[in-house]
Amino acid sequence: MKPLPMIHTTEEAELRALEAKYCSHGDTVHYSPVPKFFRGCEGSFLYDGHDRPYLDLQMWYSAVNFGYRNKPITDAVKAQLDRLPQLACQYLHEEKVLVAEKLASECLRAFGLEGRVQFNVGGAQAIEDSMKLVRNHTGKNLFMAFMGGYHGRTLGASEITSSYRYRRRFGHFSNRAHFVPFPYCYRCPYDKKFETCEYYCVNQVERLFETEYNSFWDPKEKEPEF
Repeated sequence: MKPLPMIHTTEEAELRALEAKYCSHGDTVHYSPVPKFFRGCEGSFLYDGHDRPYLDLQMWYSAVNFGYRNKPITDAVKAQLDRLPQLACQYLHEEKVLVAEKLASECLRAFGLEGRVQFNVGGAQAIEDSMKLVRNHTGKNLFMAFMGGYHGRTLGASEITSSYRYRRRFGHFSNRAHFVPFPYCYRCPYDKKFETCEYYCVNQVERLFETEYNSFWDPKEKEPEF
């Protein structure tokens, strides 16, 4: 089937010129020289200015797994905006408590683990909070991460993001993670064969912990010594 030609209106060309002048490209990653404009959405599809549908296989980086303009979700968001859209963190409202109870109950049912819910605004911030929890609980400040992994663009998340592209402009990261290849038997990063490798990749991860992560807590300095 012959692909449909790309249609670019004069209005879109003007908008691209404005975007190039006023929008931060640190927030907009241009994978193509002429980024696509979309004007609408429904379910799993995005629509351009000519109502041409595009199946969104990313679903907004998994943020809309229930589909665009999902009516129950949209209605709930609109109702909350009309009632009480936001509160400072030192106050409470009913919906926050009930949603936390629901999520924690589902985790207990699925995994047998009790827990609490930390509400936040995005993935990078969730990574930052997780790193704080680990450091506070263990007293350690080194992390292991997989090569090729992406965890966000904040400074903390960049420490455990292996891509040079996202780190190169921001100087030295004193607490950068130790990176290891992701175990992938189909295309082994070590060029091993599954039948004879004896889980070489897993052994490398164990070796990393044995050689880089052993430490004891120094009560005077209040930090781990390696």
